[in-house]
Amino acid sequence: MGTNEEVYQKNWLALLLIIPLPTLSILYSLEISQGWSGNLVFLLSKIFMITIPVYWYFKLEKKEFSWSPVKNKNDLWIGFGFGIGMSAVIGIAWLIFGQYIDQNALKELLEGNGLTNPLVYLGVTIYWIFGNSLLEEFVFRWFIFEKFEATMGSKYALYLSAAAFTLHHSIAMLYMFPISLMILASIGIFIGGLLWSWLYLRYRSIWVVFLSHAIVDIMMFSIGGIILLK
Repeated sequence: MGTNEEVYQKNWLALLLIIPLPTLSILYSLEISQGWSGNLVFLLSKIFMITIPVYWYFKLEKKEFSWSPVKNKNDLWIGFGFGIGMSAVIGIAWLIFGQYIDQNALKELLEGNGLTNPLVYLGVTIYWIFGNSLLEEFVFRWFIFEKFEATMGSKYALYLSAAAFTLHHSIAMLYMFPISLMILASIGIFIGGLLWSWLYLRYRSIWVVFLSHAIVDIMMFSIGGIILLK
């Protein structure tokens, strides 16, 4: 077996190990348990989403540590602009389609995870904006995008990494929205994932994409807070 073939197979193995993790975590939490075991599976999935890429990067590929530096401070303004623009689109979509969401069912789902407590919701919001969005950029843009890029090229990596990013979000939305609204939201998430993958391809820094992602999460959790307050 040639070296290139070994690398190719290892890249696909890495993708097969990491991509299903958030989806399996969501399915467990929503189908089996929304209690402590669901939260435990959620936590374990996050741990594996960190440890698998780190192990792969340092132990298997023996690469050096990098902070994924921003090459030009103006690059961050690009990320900021993308975040504001995407958030505006989400806000407009909420104003148009928000009335079709079963907000009582959504509240029940949030209650099952303890998120109807304002302090818990605030804590989760802070984690999601500053922790989870960074983790998702680390996994979906840096690790998954680069593995797809190494095996299939940049063009396919843009779409495949965006599809992987959309998958677990779409499954989660099946439990929250009507199917027609879920499809519409999934298209929006796919476009967002595609734009973020392009940002990473263009600037090669997860911090540019993270800034955009964090701004979008602020909008999303603001909408969630409005629903809970009604």
